[in-house]
Amino acid sequence: MNKEEALKRFGLTEKEIRVFLASLELGQTTVNEIAKKSNTFRTYCYDILKSLMEKGLVRYLIKSGVKYFEAVKPEKLIGILHEKEDQIKSVLPELNALRATTVEKPKVEFYEGKEGIKTIHEDIIKTKPKEVLVYGNTEKHYEIMQWYFPRYVKERVKRKIKARVITEKTELTKEKIKSTEKEQLRRTRFFPEGFRFPTLKYIYGNKVAMISLGKNIVGVVTENEAIAKGESVAFELMWKVAQQ
Repeated sequence: MNKEEALKRFGLTEKEIRVFLASLELGQTTVNEIAKKSNTFRTYCYDILKSLMEKGLVRYLIKSGVKYFEAVKPEKLIGILHEKEDQIKSVLPELNALRATTVEKPKVEFYEGKEGIKTIHEDIIKTKPKEVLVYGNTEKHYEIMQWYFPRYVKERVKRKIKARVITEKTELTKEKIKSTEKEQLRRTRFFPEGFRFPTLKYIYGNKVAMISLGKNIVGVVTENEAIAKGESVAFELMWKVAQQ
């Protein structure tokens, strides 16, 4: 980043930047000299210098009735930034209080295909909840994602993320899920015989992921604390009546 770009991000206009840099280079000098150096009309230059003085970046002194302008040391820019930071910090509680009065809108993300569902699993690992709640058609889910699922479980266990799963009771779920509970930090319960879900749901942190396991694989992740709490309550009700 060059000096002009840095000053622009600081909040100066292009004309203010030209005049400020000219003032730095010339030292104490008249408005005529600054206007000439910055390629700015004298009248405009005076107005720009006035703006820079209001921002604390230029000052003036009078010698023999003539006004001389001088740019402050560049370190002053850092001081101004600190002052702005302190001012914002002083009103942060008030600003946050205003934000709290707004209605929180759920954040919704859509994913497609196996790679999209893989992204959802990676988000669970990244979020690192203490526990992830799962219910639905884990058999179909395992069939679709078996190329990736063992790696997800390994990462979940590595990060000590526990899991509770409610699933259909089949030979595959008993073999792949129930029998590996202890080493995979998981507790498993079953729906009644013949009970089938077309979807799988993950509840983790303040997020709920719904995965459709039909012909077109689609995942929807909703991020909202109230929705996640509601889904957690529903899960706990199912957990109490599910078969061990």
